[in-house]
Amino acid sequence: MTFYLLRLLHQVAWLPLCPVALLWPRDPRLWVFGAWHGRQYGDNACHLYRHVRDHEPELQAVWLAHDAGVVRQVREEGGDAAMAYSLQGILVSLRAGRALVTHSAEDVNAHASLGAELVNLTHGTPLKRMGRDARSRRIGVLTSTFDRFLKRLLPGKRRADRVLVASEVGQERMASAYGLDKRRVIALGYPRWNAFRCDALALLERSGIAARSHQGILLYAPTVRMQGQGKLDLSQGGQLAALRPWLERERLLLLVRGHVSLRMSGLDALVQGSSCIREVPATRFPDVNALLPAIDVLITDYSSVMYDYACLDRPIILLAPDLDTYLTQDVGIYGDYHADAPGPVITQWSEFPGAWSEVHAGLHSCRLNAFVDQHAALYDGEVCHRTVAFLTELDARLVSGTT
Repeated sequence: MTFYLLRLLHQVAWLPLCPVALLWPRDPRLWVFGAWHGRQYGDNACHLYRHVRDHEPELQAVWLAHDAGVVRQVREEGGDAAMAYSLQGILVSLRAGRALVTHSAEDVNAHASLGAELVNLTHGTPLKRMGRDARSRRIGVLTSTFDRFLKRLLPGKRRADRVLVASEVGQERMASAYGLDKRRVIALGYPRWNAFRCDALALLERSGIAARSHQGILLYAPTVRMQGQGKLDLSQGGQLAALRPWLERERLLLLVRGHVSLRMSGLDALVQGSSCIREVPATRFPDVNALLPAIDVLITDYSSVMYDYACLDRPIILLAPDLDTYLTQDVGIYGDYHADAPGPVITQWSEFPGAWSEVHAGLHSCRLNAFVDQHAALYDGEVCHRTVAFLTELDARLVSGTT
């Protein structure tokens, strides 16, 4: 809550810059990028930025951040980057014709980019309800009033001009979440699918995880609870610890990677002295998609990682120990959790060996095939090229006066 209030104060303090931004001439060939409130160099914005930087000579790509470490990271890659509210960041933002983000205009310079086209590349097909559809407690009892009356007055909270998603399902959900006409939400696929080209096994081994010595690799990727205020007992009272002999007998490696905002308990005890359970934290592996090619079975709950993993057409097991609570007290979910599931749904770790046997016997192959068809139809290796082509064609049509 404190971090959110500080962001709101920052929004108010820079409001005098907005009239200047609305009058400043824009260059449609200059695109600024940002991600995760300016604190990360990753996700869809990162992969599209790299594509534009390396393969689109007619365009100029600049990464904007609110963290000096992110700026250094981009520059070390050979890219152009600036602090969003530095003099350089302000001048670039005033000239930019397009701002491409993963969350909101706060990912870049929300004030100086006012007047540029705002394109939300999003950060995954949502299963968790978001935006207008979610129960939110960001600023306590004032959240509802703020969202209804004040939010639209802040440049960082303005609606995107375009939202780019991965599927028709994402189109429906994002249009609802942001209150947009569906024609402004376009399904092109996700640039972050480029991460599947990584050598994931080598990435793990460089971090000291001997992945190749196991018969199979599992990833447990639980998502955030109560918008960062909730907690998850990973072992469920010792149930996961009790699975160690089974994991060792099957020669399986279980990797654990919680959402960056998820508070997890019991992890240290699980990995201590164990060769079959290892943590792959977001601090060391910021791009979860770079790990997915090494994963034989994904275990998750309400995370959008399942939709990305569908591109690889591999089994998914849903472990939802708190489904009733999530539906009634947390943000809630889209769709029907059980009917839409790509594989078995379990509530306890003790049920996992049975679910493992089911997916390897092919008992859920029809569900998985339908899930892949629904969410990964646009996975063809051409998403970045298709996205740039769509946006540049849109610019050409606007110049010619057609829509």
